[in-house]
Amino acid sequence: MEGTKIKARIDELLSAPGRGMGHEAELAAELYQGTLTMLQLTHGKNSPQITAFKDLIASHQKSKDAPIRIWRGVADSARGVLTSLRREVDEGLVGGLRRQITGEVLGDLLQLANEALAQNTEDSKNVAAVLAAAAFEDTIRRLGAAYCGIHAPVALSDIVTQLKDANVLKGSQVGVVQSHLQFRNHALHADWTKIDKVAVATAISLVQELLLKHFS
Repeated sequence: MEGTKIKARIDELLSAPGRGMGHEAELAAELYQGTLTMLQLTHGKNSPQITAFKDLIASHQKSKDAPIRIWRGVADSARGVLTSLRREVDEGLVGGLRRQITGEVLGDLLQLANEALAQNTEDSKNVAAVLAAAAFEDTIRRLGAAYCGIHAPVALSDIVTQLKDANVLKGSQVGVVQSHLQFRNHALHADWTKIDKVAVATAISLVQELLLKHFS
């Protein structure tokens, strides 16, 4: 989900009106589930933020207070988490962290590709090609999601075109990226005779350049 949509949903939850006496449980459930969904989208399903939020809600549920006070406590806690999350999204902290993690993961993939390529055998070259091609495709798709809002399955060539139109890819870089679409196809379809060591090394360098610029 794009940042603007995340902020809009958070604002919608924060502005959810009280439903009056007898509806506290309904409001608490809506805010709890909505907050959980927003945390999953921004931090991941197994993030410490979700664990902390669930622990906070559990502390209310274990309370010996009257049910209406428990429900109100749940709603207030959810609003507090949403308010904090809204500020993080506004300041770009969430997106920046996710981009950094993405860069680290893809960087590890490229490191494995480099290590395979260094073994200097036909089989290891092929392994490196697959790793480099996977990193290339994932990088392009993540750029499309981050800068063009492309989340549905779309042809890689169409994403490159939209990245060009959005000035994310500029100048000679456009042609270089487009030329690697064929490399990706050869590698992922095991057409090894059309891939040499230089092509793999070039692909690795290209992805490293994209990662350094957009995900560091």
